[in-house]
Amino acid sequence: MPHASRISTDFVEELRLRRWARENYVPSARRDRNWHTVVLDEMHRKDEELAAAESYSELARRIVPLAPERGQVLRGPHAEPVRAPVLLRVPVVDNAR
Repeated sequence: MPHASRISTDFVEELRLRRWARENYVPSARRDRNWHTVVLDEMHRKDEELAAAESYSELARRIVPLAPERGQVLRGPHAEPVRAPVLLRVPVVDNAR
């Protein structure tokens, strides 16, 4: 009997396997190397996503927020930009004829 990883799958079956792999994720140390290659590939992709998220959170922990301004500060109201008035000439229609 051939290994499950050697059997080719159609697109729908591949999507099912990838979803199963995401929902049943296990760390790489606990994975069985005889699992389907699609499952192993998807779990490897999730490993990379988790590593990227971890590196981002490491960076985010080093960001120090700016000190707040002293005292109460009132900002001015939002002002619309000054626009030039548009003048149109409306033609007059003479209905006297």
